[in-house]
Amino acid sequence: MEITNLTKVGLTEGEIKVYSALLDLGECTKTALAKKSGVAPSNIYDITNRLLEKGIISRVEKNGIAHFSAANPQHLLEFLGQKEKEIEKEREIVTSLLPTLLSKFNKNDGKTHVEVFLGWNGLKTVFEELIADCKSGDENYVFGASKGKNDKQADFFFSKYSKIRAEKGIKIHIIMNEELRSRKERIGFMLKSKKYHIRFLQHTTPAEIMVYKDKACIIILIEDPLIIRVTSQEVARSFLEYFRILWMAAKS
Repeated sequence: MEITNLTKVGLTEGEIKVYSALLDLGECTKTALAKKSGVAPSNIYDITNRLLEKGIISRVEKNGIAHFSAANPQHLLEFLGQKEKEIEKEREIVTSLLPTLLSKFNKNDGKTHVEVFLGWNGLKTVFEELIADCKSGDENYVFGASKGKNDKQADFFFSKYSKIRAEKGIKIHIIMNEELRSRKERIGFMLKSKKYHIRFLQHTTPAEIMVYKDKACIIILIEDPLIIRVTSQEVARSFLEYFRILWMAAKS
């Protein structure tokens, strides 16, 4: 495994270059370390200080000149242990602050909030928050579901999150554009699941609407999806009334 993978445990590229150079050189001065690592001499001081704080290198003074050397690599495990303790402390801080933060967040209940999400990662955020907000037995309503511009990516995305919603016990009523009837990659699971109630309409809509709790999401499946999420009881009820009208006209 490449030593550059240490970026995944919190070391910067500069820290890795310096640490790797010390592993090769053994004990050396700042000048030799800069030359071997390829790091600018002006940056060596800051980088070695950070590595000293992490406990994975050491420094000694000889005749007034600093010499650096790598600590036993086992110290990397101690460094990770310290990170875990710091994360736990941060978790405790956030947990203690949550009641205050939530009270500030919830005091705006009843007002209309509009958020915009971009791309497939934005759509992922919307669906993951939906799944977190809903409990078993809650209902989602969707109408205008289409194959989308990037139909293969849409098949993969919606088949995945269809299963997750069903596994949580969320009930979904969905009106699809007729074009989706033949896309078994996307709707095969839904047709078999008791959590899904599906009907079709012979038309093509530019966007689909998803309603749950006090939220209405307008999902536009262009190449990079655009999602507008409106949090408002009034708006959600309005879209739900529209859904019910279309449900009566749709066919199974």
